[in-house]
Amino acid sequence: MNIDYFLEIYGHLPRAGPGSRECTKRAYDMMDGLPECPRILDLGCGPGAQTVDLLQISGGHVVALDFLPLMLERTKSKAEQANVAQKLEMLEQDMNQMRFAPASFDVVWSEGAIYNLGFERGLKTIRSIVRPGGFVAVSEVVWLKADPPARLVEFWRQYPEIASVTSKWEVISRLGYKSVGHFILPDRAWTAEYYDPMERLISEKQDPWSHIPEALKVLEEAKEEIAIFRKNSSYFGYAFFVMQRPLE
Repeated sequence: MNIDYFLEIYGHLPRAGPGSRECTKRAYDMMDGLPECPRILDLGCGPGAQTVDLLQISGGHVVALDFLPLMLERTKSKAEQANVAQKLEMLEQDMNQMRFAPASFDVVWSEGAIYNLGFERGLKTIRSIVRPGGFVAVSEVVWLKADPPARLVEFWRQYPEIASVTSKWEVISRLGYKSVGHFILPDRAWTAEYYDPMERLISEKQDPWSHIPEALKVLEEAKEEIAIFRKNSSYFGYAFFVMQRPLE
């Protein structure tokens, strides 16, 4: 896949995946006992929609980590427009290579990005960098019903860790986290700032890219992704998991 064409679609959406300010706030409000100005790591920040939401909701300091300069540029711009950039630190880094001192953060946050490390490996990796008593919040794709259609199972072979909510909590518990709670993102969190604008971009690019095979492949894969969601959203979705590292 040509990354330039990919970013022309996925890099110019309001969000890098399903989510909304309401969902971010709901997850944040599940965390009791945070300091007045918490230190938060936004892992895989993307274009920074939830980064700005976190800055505004928490009143704290946010470290936004992403390996794509385009995403960090968009995050900085959004924070400046919202007048919260003074509490934002940006870090251009692959999350597979991140190095933070133990107990560096009150909260580690990752909306739709922990899969880059793998769910279990990611939660294991970040456990040491959140302070004892601190929180971790991640949104992750899950099965919502048993026996999904074969085509859907085939589509999600790209992410072998997709599993039920119950299975995800078993992983979380095994890694030594305390359960706080979870909720399923509504369909609107997939469409309003993700698939609806993606469809508009696809339409805009269809003619200009009509003679570029690599570009058309990106468009076809994006259209397939949207079609699969619209047809099968009762079978899979994103769950927002909130957990706590116990005091030790």
